[in-house]
Amino acid sequence: MLRRTAMMLAIWLAVTTAAVAAPPELEAEQVNLDVAGGWLALGGSVQQRLAQSFEVVQTGYISHVMLPLSCQPKADVRVTLEKTAGGMPDGSVVAYEELPGYLFDSIPTPTVGMRMVEFTNPPLVGPGTYAVTLRVKGKYDCGVLPGPHGDPYPAAKAWFIASDNPPGWIELFDAGGTRDLAFQVFLRPL
Repeated sequence: MLRRTAMMLAIWLAVTTAAVAAPPELEAEQVNLDVAGGWLALGGSVQQRLAQSFEVVQTGYISHVMLPLSCQPKADVRVTLEKTAGGMPDGSVVAYEELPGYLFDSIPTPTVGMRMVEFTNPPLVGPGTYAVTLRVKGKYDCGVLPGPHGDPYPAAKAWFIASDNPPGWIELFDAGGTRDLAFQVFLRPL
C-alpha cells in the first residue's frame, strides 16, 4: 500500500511539474495601441485603477501578462488577476504581484512598448473570463496606453474605478466611445 501511494505521488508530481515547465502560449491579446490619444492615468490624486477582462479557453497556469505601462520610479504597482462577475473584476484575487515603478520607468520620454509582469505563483485557471487589474499605491503614478476606440477585443472589456466616481467598476470610455486596453496574457496549458 505504501509503495502504491508513493507511486501515485510521484506520478502526480511529474504531471504537475511538466505542466508548469511547459512553455507559455499566448491565450488572449489586444495589441493595438492608440498612441495619439495619450496615456491613461493610473494612480494620481483620484487613485484611478484600471482593469481589462479577458477570456481563457483552456485550463492552465497563467505565467505572465504584457502591458504598455510607464511609471514613475518610486511608484508601487500592484497587478492582480481576478475572477469576474458580469464581465467586470469581482475582487476575488487568484494571483498578484507588487512591483517597484522603476521596472516600468521610461522617463524622460515615455516609450511605447509592452512590459512583462511575471507571476511568482502562476494561478491555475479553467475556461472563463478573468481580469487583470492595475493599481498604484501611494502618491506616485503611472500611465497605460489604451487600445483604439471601439471594441477591438470583443470577448471582454476594459474598466476603470476612481475615488471621485460612484463606487464600482465603470466600462472604460472617453469622448470617442468605449475602448479596451492593450494587453497580452500567456498561459501554460495542461
